[in-house]
Amino acid sequence: MENDDKKADEIETLREIQFVTGSRYEGTWNAIDKTGIGRYITPYKVVLEGEFRDGMLHGHGSMYWPRGQRMDGIWNRGKMVQRRYTFADGLSYRENDWDYCVYPDRRFYNCMVNGLRPAGEVLKTNDQPTKIIPPYCYDTGAGMFDPDNNCITSYRNCKKVKIIVKIPTATESVWIKENCRKGWSEPIGYQEWLHEYWQSGAADFSRHVSPNDEAGIWWQRLTEFARHSPADMMNKSRLDYI
Repeated sequence: MENDDKKADEIETLREIQFVTGSRYEGTWNAIDKTGIGRYITPYKVVLEGEFRDGMLHGHGSMYWPRGQRMDGIWNRGKMVQRRYTFADGLSYRENDWDYCVYPDRRFYNCMVNGLRPAGEVLKTNDQPTKIIPPYCYDTGAGMFDPDNNCITSYRNCKKVKIIVKIPTATESVWIKENCRKGWSEPIGYQEWLHEYWQSGAADFSRHVSPNDEAGIWWQRLTEFARHSPADMMNKSRLDYI
C-alpha cells in the first residue's frame, strides 16, 4: 500500500495547468511551482520546454516561435548561459565568424540547400515568395519598415489598420536603412568590397555582339568577349613586356 501511495503522489505531480493570462503548462509540479520536465506555452504561442526548477527554466531547454524559429540552450535559474539559434529554414546562427550571405559566397540558405537558380530566376530573398515592398519602405525580414512613421508593420495585408510589429530604436533604424532591401532602385556606384573591375570610357559591345547573330552561336560571342577580359589583357601586357 505504501508503494501505491508513493506512485499516486508521483502521478499527481503530472499536471496540465491553464492560467488566467491564457498561458498553459504541461508537466511536473512540486508543492510550490513548476519543477522537473515540462512545457510552458505563452498566450502568444511561444513554447518553452525542458527542465524547470521553482517555476524557471533550469538546465537544458528550448524555445519555439510560431514562425518556426528555435533557440536551444542551457539555463541557470531562468537565465540563459549557453544558446544556439536556428532560423525557420534550418540555418544556424553563429555569434562569431558569421559568414552567411557575404562576399565571396553571397548565396541564400535556400540556394545552399537546393542549388542556385538559373539566370533570370535568381532569388531576391531567401523566403519565398518574395515580398513586394511599398514605395520608400524597407523589408526587414520581420515586416515592412516605413521611415516616415518609424514603424515596422506586419506582412499581412489588412485593409482597415496596419498591424505594428515593432518600433525600432534610432540605431536599428540606421541599420535597416543601410542593410535591408528597399522598395526602389538607385545607382550605388563603385563598391570596393565587391572587387569590381572598373575602367574609364564606355565599353564597346557592338564589335562583340551583332544584332544579326543567331542564338545558336552564343558561345562564339562569349568566347570572343572573353579575350578582352581584364585578366587576359593583363597577361597579354606581361607577354609584350617580356
